[in-house]
Amino acid sequence: MSKKYVIGANWKMNLTLDEADNLFQNLSDSLVPNDQREVLVFVPQPFLGVFKSNDCLLVAAQNFHAPELSGAFTGETSLNHLKSLDITTVLVGHSERRMHFRESNETVMLKARIAAAEGFRVVLCCGEPLEVRLKGEASAFNFVYNQIKFLEEWTLEALSKIVLAYEPIWAIGTGETPTLAEIEHMQDGIKSTLFDATGVAVPILYGGSCDAENSKLIFKLKGVDGGLIGGASLKATSLLSIISNAW
Repeated sequence: MSKKYVIGANWKMNLTLDEADNLFQNLSDSLVPNDQREVLVFVPQPFLGVFKSNDCLLVAAQNFHAPELSGAFTGETSLNHLKSLDITTVLVGHSERRMHFRESNETVMLKARIAAAEGFRVVLCCGEPLEVRLKGEASAFNFVYNQIKFLEEWTLEALSKIVLAYEPIWAIGTGETPTLAEIEHMQDGIKSTLFDATGVAVPILYGGSCDAENSKLIFKLKGVDGGLIGGASLKATSLLSIISNAW
């Protein structure tokens, strides 16, 4: 069977409701169902109750509060809220959450564990800053793997709910990307190391200035099972080109 690709469109804190609606409808009208390809749309948090998943697009959440499922946490979104909106996939550990909201490895581990226990699929992000990358591939790999090493202790059932997303922090939104060899070394290394420890081949997406031009080559690399797309997902033409490159 051909590889199944997952494309995650992370709209972050962009697009008005009208702009998001136009983009969502354009994508829905342009795509056809495909068993070997899945497109996740991480819409801005206020729009989670507006857009509904369909045969071509799965609406997913960029963030949630944990570990509490309810309570006095003004302004937060709970996993129970997401369940009531039929959201089944959540993003955890994105570098912007780690950087701007001080989410530590321990916080990321907790959020991933709670979400998986509550039945959500978790797209778990990992990646290294530039100063670590400059120390060489071994340092970069060790830094990244330590962010997800806790998965070695998970059950097979819990691991089945995990999709990893490798996003070199220094490449996000900069137009800079690692070389193809660097991406393959990191992603195949993560997948094989985790497989040796757990016996599970966890899918891994690539994120970090992945666009319509470079995605075709990136998606062909060993260890790459799709992409987590940021800025290039905000225009239908570029996102559709990326999606077509995954098939």
